[in-house]
Amino acid sequence: MRPPRAFTRETLAGWAGVVGTLALLAGGLIALLAREVTYGVFACVLVGAAGIALWMWAAPDDLRAWLAGRPTRYGTTSVLVSAVFIGAIAYAYVLVDRANITADLTAVQRYSLNAPTLEVIDQLAARGFRVRIVGFFSRARLRQQEAADILLRQYEAAGGDAIQVQYIDPDEQPDVAALYGYQPGYDGTFMLTLLGEDGTPRPRSTIQADGQVGTAYFTLYLGGANERDITTGLKTVASAGAFKVYFTSGHGERDLALAADTGISRLFVSLDGQGIAVASLSLAEVDEVPADASAVLIVGAWDDFSAQEVERLAAYLERGGRLGIFADPPLIEAAISGAPGNTFLNADSPLNAYLWDEFGVRALDALVIETMPELVNGSEWLPILNTIAPHTIMSDVRDEPIHTRFVRPLQITDLPTERQNAYVREPLLYTSAQSFGETALSDFVEGRIAYDPGADLPGPLLVGVTVRRQLEFQHEVQPRLVLIGDSDIFKNEYVKQVPGNVYLWTDILDWLTGFADAITFTPVNDPTLLKLAVSSGERNTIAVITMILLPGAVLLTGGVVWWYRRR
Repeated sequence: MRPPRAFTRETLAGWAGVVGTLALLAGGLIALLAREVTYGVFACVLVGAAGIALWMWAAPDDLRAWLAGRPTRYGTTSVLVSAVFIGAIAYAYVLVDRANITADLTAVQRYSLNAPTLEVIDQLAARGFRVRIVGFFSRARLRQQEAADILLRQYEAAGGDAIQVQYIDPDEQPDVAALYGYQPGYDGTFMLTLLGEDGTPRPRSTIQADGQVGTAYFTLYLGGANERDITTGLKTVASAGAFKVYFTSGHGERDLALAADTGISRLFVSLDGQGIAVASLSLAEVDEVPADASAVLIVGAWDDFSAQEVERLAAYLERGGRLGIFADPPLIEAAISGAPGNTFLNADSPLNAYLWDEFGVRALDALVIETMPELVNGSEWLPILNTIAPHTIMSDVRDEPIHTRFVRPLQITDLPTERQNAYVREPLLYTSAQSFGETALSDFVEGRIAYDPGADLPGPLLVGVTVRRQLEFQHEVQPRLVLIGDSDIFKNEYVKQVPGNVYLWTDILDWLTGFADAITFTPVNDPTLLKLAVSSGERNTIAVITMILLPGAVLLTGGVVWWYRRR
């Protein structure tokens, strides 16, 4: 049995050299992980230098033997190769960690952007648009930001100069967040802004609180980090200018710039916010409806259209135009306000006659009176509509009541002529079975409200209808018409607080213009399914295992084998 080895000066010096070398390696790894020279790095360098210096001073003969001896010639090579290999692994890990490299290794590219998304990005760049996707993430949502960044990096890489991505902490940068439209509850969501040539958000027209047209930055709310919403936002920007809605003027229509409750400025804001151009149209001053009109809307006209104006509307519809008419009952509001009587769509008016002869629909000279208490919004002539007919454009409205004021009933032909039979008439809105249509409007103005079975119209009453061609998909020219017997339905007072009215407006607009179909798509793949996102602590743990524990275990095993064989 060998006697126990005594700890000599040379042995202690050798261990000091080993500790010094390990301290230097630890300091280098800490510096790589921390990306700066910390106090820990400085301490490791001091310990390492002191340990090696102590070994060189206390055991100079061991140093000379180590440098010149046979073990050094072979052992040093092994040590150097091991050190280079470990260093290469550590350096490669740090580079990959800092670069945030993402690769889709699935055979079908399940976690990559869809082809329609890439087409939208190419279209965006081809039209010269530059956008910035702005994400709001506080410190509490940093892990969620890392997960979102996996998707956003793909947009940035595919878009090049056309797409920028920026993250803002709304708690640390509230002023910057407000500039991009941040509101409480938006933490963890994204906004899209359109950039000018100088890289700053591009201004757009907007309606101010005083009703004046002003400027603000273009921002579009995207929601969370998913490809459907982000690409829909990009398509909205790419489609800017491709859609244009005209509002008729010159007949007492509702004021598009009026921010009061009776105005319709919120319609302008909703269109403008989606990148849809808005313009006024006086049919008396033009030879035809402009060719760039995606739709023409008549909202609350009081004076009837002349025969020449009706001819221009008819020519527009024959070209495949889209027309929306929102008409109020005659006489009523005029009598209340003391203004001249409302003659729009009277029984013998040119426009009402055209609607009947061509499409088989018309407005009646009557007023809806609602007698069901739960459907009365304060007065019998302020009915709440909750009978919504099955229709492709009414899916969002189905469960939401719609508020109205002074509603005009409509009529659909029962026996269509050959001309009328070219179209499909689809009811939209009905009143309740307990309502009726007051035809003696002068009696209503004088305060006499009673159902006359011989003259008044029994409920339920049709108050909203759409018209389109039979087998529309087989025709190249596809005119569409929406007729609703109320213009108050879209005034600011209702669209700012009644969800059903808002949904009705957006669905009707989409049905007329096709805007929703142009900017939405269904992704085949879903990059948001990739949830491989780890926190900073987890990444540091992986780094320690990769660069310290695994190489250390190999070195320790080698040391044990060397020590055992030396015995």
